[in-house]
Amino acid sequence: MPHHADGPDDVDRKEIVADHSEELKTNWERALEDMQAMAEDREDQGYETLAIPAGDTTTLSPSMGEDDDWGLSHVVPNNYAEDFREYFEAFSLDETGVYQMESGGFVFVVTECIDLDEEVVVFVAGSYDMRFSAGLVRTAVEREEMHTRVKTLDGTLLGTFDHDDPADFFPEPEQFYAYDITESDDPDRLSDR
Repeated sequence: MPHHADGPDDVDRKEIVADHSEELKTNWERALEDMQAMAEDREDQGYETLAIPAGDTTTLSPSMGEDDDWGLSHVVPNNYAEDFREYFEAFSLDETGVYQMESGGFVFVVTECIDLDEEVVVFVAGSYDMRFSAGLVRTAVEREEMHTRVKTLDGTLLGTFDHDDPADFFPEPEQFYAYDITESDDPDRLSDR
């Protein structure tokens, strides 16, 4: 595989991540702590909860694959797979809560999926790089919907939550377009948008 020298923007991005790595780690830990606190609060209200920290989160747009699957795709550890399947089997999504924070070009998000009848709440925490999310944001805004996909490391899809309002995930969609590198003539450069 040929190795290409880092362009100026790649070097700048790496420096930004290196400079903010402690901040990014702290924000991830904070997202997990917040998710746990929210789960405990729901349990105090009588709900059964499952709180899952994603090992990886990808922003998928329809143009990224052979199918039309898109949304936030969370890879979850195998030790959560069976519990997720159990909850998801009878799950009916009634409400969605999205809690997020942006830092250093990364979004830290906790998605709360609520089944009011069964009194079950599934939380999924993830983080993603805004540079690769503009296609997803455009798709969600255009189609006026959003999806949360949960899968295992080997690609097995455990389930998908379908959300009615992408504004919960992207309240200010324009901020994502400035990071768009997918429509640039030079894939190593960030777009001016």
